[in-house]
Amino acid sequence: MLGLIRITERWRGTRGGFYVYVVEGDKLIHISNYAKRTLPGKWEDEVMYEVSGDVLKDKVLYCFDYSRKGGAFLIKCNINDFVDGELKRYDYLESLNKRVQEIRNLEFFVKNRKLLSLMSQFKQVFIPMVEEIKSYEKVKGFKLSFRGHQARLEEVFRDPILYYFTSMSLPRDRSRVTSLKIVRRWIYQLWVLKLLCEALNVSRFKGHEFRGIPRWYIEQGSAFSTAIAETPFGDVTFWIEFQPGVAAHMIGMFIGRRIPIRPDIVAVRGHFLTTDDFLDSGKPIDLLIECKEGPFDTWREDIQKQIIPYKEIFKPNNLILVSLEYVPTNVKSELDSLGIKVIDNLRPRGKNIEIFRDIIREVFR
Repeated sequence: MLGLIRITERWRGTRGGFYVYVVEGDKLIHISNYAKRTLPGKWEDEVMYEVSGDVLKDKVLYCFDYSRKGGAFLIKCNINDFVDGELKRYDYLESLNKRVQEIRNLEFFVKNRKLLSLMSQFKQVFIPMVEEIKSYEKVKGFKLSFRGHQARLEEVFRDPILYYFTSMSLPRDRSRVTSLKIVRRWIYQLWVLKLLCEALNVSRFKGHEFRGIPRWYIEQGSAFSTAIAETPFGDVTFWIEFQPGVAAHMIGMFIGRRIPIRPDIVAVRGHFLTTDDFLDSGKPIDLLIECKEGPFDTWREDIQKQIIPYKEIFKPNNLILVSLEYVPTNVKSELDSLGIKVIDNLRPRGKNIEIFRDIIREVFR
């Protein structure tokens, strides 16, 4: 008789977290489903479970262990390897990237309908976007360079299955949904940027080079532009999540209301390595694109709180709102009257891609 055995998890997201799952057939079941009792751990973000050692004695356990810097590791063990709540013995510790093939045929057990819907759409719509971006990267000879807190986004581009296991290893469905939504937003922005570059007939990218290879510099609110391109319309510089200065997010403190300060995509004529270079030039923003990948009802309020303020604050020559989903006709008409073009249902292999390209070419003609 093994009696009750304690297992401690660290609930710190994918930066310092530690999560335990039990293999049942082709499913990964979170350890909490076997708990006789749940206790607080030694620290505020720790949870301790008391489980029956006899129930789990013949089960394979997988532990997802994350470093403080976001590195992901996979540990295969059994219930006897836990002593006083801590994992004391295991076969070997290797990065999840190296061992993901070992668990590739397993799936996390999920009941949340919203999460299941997001996962399904992620596979059907967003993974094809990733493949299109990677194909464009190869054809044009540049490299995606992920900076800052972009470990999960980088995983999607390295191996979508790898991202599946890191995002879904978070026990709370709410955390899983949040992770998916953040990565979805970035993928859609990058995919729209690819469409923009295709519409402009980019011949090559330059700037931010490393060992002679140009980079797309991907970092939220970076001082560096995302990419610089040669086009038939001259050099064009692009930003994703453009931020006009490191203190821009504090503006709202002085005017008494929250304001948006990071447009999704900004495109300007000219060659600018940094945001300051562009601001010092005194040139206007030629094109600002706001991207919405969720259903209209989830971002309806952004029209007044974000999209219209973008036009007032940044004064772009052109502002386009693109949406993965349908946008009501009356909303499109209202925004068009304000000088904001709307293109909805913009998705891979969608008929509105050509409409988007025609508008872009007209803007830069």
